[in-house]
Amino acid sequence: MKDIVYVKAEQNVIVYKKNIVLKDVAKLYSSNKSLIKQLDKEAFYKLSNDNKKKSVFSILKVYEAIHRAAPEAEIENIGECDFVVEYRNGSRISKGKEYFKVIFVCLVSFFGAAFTIMTFNEDVSVATVFDKIYQLIMGKESEGGTILEFAYAMGLPIGIIVFYNHFRRKEAKNDPTPIQVEMRAYEEEINKAMIKNESREGTAIDAN
Repeated sequence: MKDIVYVKAEQNVIVYKKNIVLKDVAKLYSSNKSLIKQLDKEAFYKLSNDNKKKSVFSILKVYEAIHRAAPEAEIENIGECDFVVEYRNGSRISKGKEYFKVIFVCLVSFFGAAFTIMTFNEDVSVATVFDKIYQLIMGKESEGGTILEFAYAMGLPIGIIVFYNHFRRKEAKNDPTPIQVEMRAYEEEINKAMIKNESREGTAIDAN
C-alpha cells in the first residue's frame, strides 16, 4: 500500500537560510512517521546570492522534492498551489526586541489617541492644540513654529512609509485587530500580484 503524503503550503513563507529544506516551506503529514522525518530534511531549493528577497514557487517544486526521496508516495495538496518565499538575512527577532516593539506601539497608540481627542475638542484645530501644549510645558506662548510642528510635519510621511512598507508582525494568537486585518489583506494582495506577475513572465520557480 502506497504512503499518502498531505502537503500544506502557506501563501507566504519566511526563511532565514538560503539552503531550504521541505519543512521550511510546507507542512507534511502522513501515517508513516519515519517517512515524514525523512522528507522534512529533504533539500528543496538553494537561494542565489542576488538581491532578490522574495521568490515565487510552484507546489510542483514541492512534489518534485518529495518524489525524489519517496518515488512511490502519493501526494495530496491541501494548501496553496503557488507560494512566496521571503528570505530574511540573520536570525529571528529576540524577545527583548519584541517587547520593545510592543511598548513602542503602545506609547504611540496612547499619545496618538490623546492627540486625536484634543484636536476633536478644539474642532480639529491642530495649531490651537500645539499652542496649548507648548504653553503648558514651556510656560509661555509660542512665537511661531516650534518643535511640535516640525515633529508633526516629519512624523506624518515617516509614519506612512513605515506602516505600509516595513510593518511586520507575527501571527496573532487571539482575535485580530482591525489594523491586523487590513495588513493581512494588504499582504495577501501583494502576494497574489507577485505570483501573477512572475507566472506571466515565466520567472516562477517550477519543477524541472
